[in-house]
Amino acid sequence: MIKTFFNKLANKFKSATPFMQGMIVLAVILIIGIILRWNHIVEQVTRSLDFLNGK
Repeated sequence: MIKTFFNKLANKFKSATPFMQGMIVLAVILIIGIILRWNHIVEQVTRSLDFLNGK
C-alpha cells in the first residue's frame, strides 16, 4: 500500500514538466528549512510583535 503510493507519486513527479519538478523540489527544501528553524522564526516574530506593541 505504501509502496504503491510512493510509486504513483514518483510517476506523477517524473511526468511533470521540468519547471514543476523544480518548483516541487524547491518547496520541499523550503518546508524542511522552516521546520528546522521553527524556534528561531517564532522567537523573531514574538520579538517584532513586542516591539510593535511598545514592550
